[in-house]
Amino acid sequence: MTNDAVQKKSDDYGKFESGNKLSYNEFQKYLDNENIKVDYLKTILPKIKKMTTDTIRAVSRKFDPQRRNCSFELFGYDFMIDEDMNPWLIEVNTNPCLELASPYLSRLIPSMLENAIKVAVDPIFPPPPMPNSRRHQIPDAIDNRFELVFNERDDAAELKNLPIDDTMIGIIEEEEMEEAGSDEDDEDDK
Repeated sequence: MTNDAVQKKSDDYGKFESGNKLSYNEFQKYLDNENIKVDYLKTILPKIKKMTTDTIRAVSRKFDPQRRNCSFELFGYDFMIDEDMNPWLIEVNTNPCLELASPYLSRLIPSMLENAIKVAVDPIFPPPPMPNSRRHQIPDAIDNRFELVFNERDDAAELKNLPIDDTMIGIIEEEEMEEAGSDEDDEDDK
């Protein structure tokens, strides 16, 4: 196992698939052709999503400890699947490669970036309307394929019991302060 920057120097790079990358459907076809009886989307992908969620939960209080508004970050997750079809998390990149090194990546990465902007930026800074021109408009056909696996506001209650660094100012402390404030307000009302 080597990362793509090293792999692409090998004589075998792209020998089996363009850019050594497969889509989920292409990987399922490979499994089927090899008579490996597993449904990738129903068996392996849910495990990958759970691992992704677990990693975000594990470090959620370390992300952006100052809780800056109007910021987002893109992560790249690398997984490996063993002979028993169990996925293993290899690494999480805070600066994932966005090179369009294959036809598949040439479709996937621009769509992913477009959707990242739609999810993270457009709600805060909507694109201006362009009444007479569609030349620079984002096509409506691009559908958001992101899936929310963790929401700090919704999942904060579960995080209260985790062993974490309590010196960080975060959503849990803010909620506790808000709750304490409303308790004091209740006392004032009596």
